[in-house]
Amino acid sequence: MIYIMTAIAHETKHDTITIPKDLFEDMLSSYHKMEQIMATLEVSLDKETMDSIKRSKVDMENGDFVDCSFDEINDVLA
Repeated sequence: MIYIMTAIAHETKHDTITIPKDLFEDMLSSYHKMEQIMATLEVSLDKETMDSIKRSKVDMENGDFVDCSFDEINDVLA
């Protein structure tokens, strides 16, 4: 069981509710899914970002990219 305490203004109340752990995990999972959906919508609705993604796809199709490891990034960007 998960116990949740609430704080109101400067006074702390020790009112608790009990939520079964599996329900809490389901709620948390739903919250994370909604965050992902919102982030996807933000990107999808941002014209500048979408244009950049489209240009990057064209670059990939044309072979205009550099393949390197994470450790080589600074050398490639120099």
